[in-house]
Amino acid sequence: MSVRIGVIGAGDISHYHLAGLQAAGGAEVRVISGRQKSRVAPVAEKFGIAAIELDYRTVLDRKDLDAVIITSPESSHEEIAVAAAEAGKHVLSEKPLGRSAAESRRMLAAVTKAGVKHMVGFNYRFVPAIRQAKLLLESGALGEIYHFRARYCQEWIIDPSFPRVWRLNKAAAGSGALGDLGAHIVDLARFLVGEPVTVNGRLKTFIKERP
Repeated sequence: MSVRIGVIGAGDISHYHLAGLQAAGGAEVRVISGRQKSRVAPVAEKFGIAAIELDYRTVLDRKDLDAVIITSPESSHEEIAVAAAEAGKHVLSEKPLGRSAAESRRMLAAVTKAGVKHMVGFNYRFVPAIRQAKLLLESGALGEIYHFRARYCQEWIIDPSFPRVWRLNKAAAGSGALGDLGAHIVDLARFLVGEPVTVNGRLKTFIKERP
């Protein structure tokens, strides 16, 4: 039986989820929502989704959905996830889960109380090389692990003329590049070698002003 899914958010990340769902099978996306019809409609047409909505609440009111995937900006994750849990929908949220630990804890509390399944979109866990590394570590083939070192290099907004989009707004994005990109390697560290005991870090903003 296919899992019946509603996607909330029609930005770039939604395309990756939709393509993955189509490739994997076992899921039927019945509706996609977003705030602007001019953005949602082309995505629905591209991926053959029958219905579009401009209000996520309408998606959650549907009785023919088992789960929702949240691909909207971070500022909306908590609100949507809590409402989805209360509506009895299973939840997959894009990372970072919330803009703060407090938001993330409230999301966890909501899904736990509702008894629905929930997860975060840490897709790198499913890269074949990562799966193989996990098998090697669990088998003991690599012995005792003392260090984990990782980098996530991305430069798509290093251009000083690139406009100040919502990802560069603390109120909307919360933890910025650390949550948006660094979250992936933090998750891989936890996935492969376990929970950290202590943490320290350095942070630098390279581009001070943007149009």
